[in-house]
Amino acid sequence: MTNEAIMGGRWIILVVAVGGVALLGSLAALVAQDGKVAPPPIRPPKVGRVAGAIKPGQDVRSLQLVSRQTGKAYQTGQRDPVTGKFLFNGLPGDAAYDLIVEHTDGRRIEGIDLSFVDARLLRLAAARRKQLGLPPEVNRPFSQADTDALLRFVADMTDFMDTRRVLYLQGHGKRATMLVELLRTREFVASKDDVIWRVELWYFEKHAGGWQRVRNQHRVVSRFRGPAEEWRKIAVEYRPTLSVHIDGKGRSGFVDFNVPETIDPTRGRPAGSEFVLTAKPHILGLAEP
Repeated sequence: MTNEAIMGGRWIILVVAVGGVALLGSLAALVAQDGKVAPPPIRPPKVGRVAGAIKPGQDVRSLQLVSRQTGKAYQTGQRDPVTGKFLFNGLPGDAAYDLIVEHTDGRRIEGIDLSFVDARLLRLAAARRKQLGLPPEVNRPFSQADTDALLRFVADMTDFMDTRRVLYLQGHGKRATMLVELLRTREFVASKDDVIWRVELWYFEKHAGGWQRVRNQHRVVSRFRGPAEEWRKIAVEYRPTLSVHIDGKGRSGFVDFNVPETIDPTRGRPAGSEFVLTAKPHILGLAEP
């Protein structure tokens, strides 16, 4: 992050750049005669909690919460194996957390945060613009044409990985978040038998020349390197409904989730599956039906 304060008359303008995304706005108010600057429009976030019920409770071996941004994991303070009710306390506010459910049969069901990588900074910038009476950032609808362009971007890629599959694509107007599965199954210099598998979050912005992937900003959600027979034991799926946002006041929604009987191949990777799966991706955030 780089902050540059530009003094001009009685105004201060702050330029914030994070992960290649420039957020330009009047993020400080008019300096008063006594030299003081108006306070920020958003107070520091309060500590919050996440509560809910994962049912049937007796099918849950373990339950934890993870921040994809920091990588920090949190263990539940309370969990009833009969009702499935749980509670996580003492969590930093204004942040997203993903629940990770480990089933008694060995499969995992993971929440996945599909918000944009700089979502919090975008909210702060929007709040400051509103405080100063400035017009909001100009956004645009996320269309089917945008979806087609982003899916084509992945299909046309040529790099070390030989198989790529989009699981989710979430549109945010002129921004987008993608959850993509990557596989290297062909022989490579370091190994003749190993499989490399990763699930990653990618972020995109639309500029005058079209959609561009945000440079140096991606998050590895899952990874594996080893023999193919070991890789085929992986059974995991990703569910946005198991991702929870705690707001600045420490509040969050109640999670009510019924564990599915089997892995949905459109949302993850069933055990024993072939390298290539042809399931269609889940598209979210489209402006039109």
